[in-house]
Amino acid sequence: MENKKFKRSILIASYLESEHVERIKAIDKNIVVHYKPDLLRTPRYPADHNGNPITRTQEEEFRWQTLLNKAEILFDFDQTHLTDLPDLAPNVKWIQATSAGIGQMVKRLEYDTRMPTTIFTTASGIHSQPLAEFCLMSMLMYSRGLTRMLKMQSQKHWERYAGTDLIDRTVVIIGMGNIGQKVTEIAKSFGMKVIGIKRTISETDLMEMQADQILPANKLQYALKQADYLILCMPHTPETEHMIGETELNLLPKGAMLINIARGTVVDETALIKALEHGHLGGAALDVFQTEPLPKDSPLWNMPNVLVSPHSGSTSERENSRLTDLFCHNLRQYLDNKPLLNVLDTNLLY
Repeated sequence: MENKKFKRSILIASYLESEHVERIKAIDKNIVVHYKPDLLRTPRYPADHNGNPITRTQEEEFRWQTLLNKAEILFDFDQTHLTDLPDLAPNVKWIQATSAGIGQMVKRLEYDTRMPTTIFTTASGIHSQPLAEFCLMSMLMYSRGLTRMLKMQSQKHWERYAGTDLIDRTVVIIGMGNIGQKVTEIAKSFGMKVIGIKRTISETDLMEMQADQILPANKLQYALKQADYLILCMPHTPETEHMIGETELNLLPKGAMLINIARGTVVDETALIKALEHGHLGGAALDVFQTEPLPKDSPLWNMPNVLVSPHSGSTSERENSRLTDLFCHNLRQYLDNKPLLNVLDTNLLY
């Protein structure tokens, strides 16, 4: 009698287009992929993995919890059961996240101790291109005076003015992971000088990274004094909490611009507002904030030299395609007992 292999159960826990579900199913005949869109939050926009609130019936909740209980692999965290996920999904061995910055959440929910044998993989690298484009857009908007241009157009006012260009300007990038390296690539294509700040630097980094300089974190103050643009790409860890405060902002040359695509908590927001109000900081483009959504009484909303982005700099309608590429690669690796990409270090939190 033919031996039947045990089928590995995969549960897709957030919205995914049907063509991507089929790609996952095609990876191996010994997997069973569960995708139940009627039990999931509906997306508010393309590649939305949080979705609209959902209320399941008792029968629907029973069906969902049965799937959780049997799952060995989760595509995304279950947003409807974040707190009790370790209890409801006792057989999960691997969770593929749909975002890069999951370290603080894993720590806060104590998944590292409550799910000690579970592998967590991030979506690191998936959002590098759209975030790098957000940085480029922000620098061009600031250097070419887009805000001024739009204001004059709205007033039907014609007055010539001079902007600046990016060539030969210095950009300091804190965090030289996938995103930082993509920002470097784009900045260099515009003739900018790039100084990268990296926690640990290897000989390979010095040879392969395109930055003009790669400096350790203890050289940050030296780098800040040269920055026309400061771009924050680092993960949120205890070490990076409020890494940019009043002292660091005051070291920037007058008129410099700050772009934050990391996490809102890496910047002292009160100090940032003060630097903008007093005119030392020329402008800021912010995709992340200390409190999200940004409170309606925040001064940042009304500052003419500030771009407020609702944590959407990384979002692209093609995101799910890239996520599925990553998941399919890791799934093949997992089934072959080979190392996965983007494994979260639960001590370093990235």
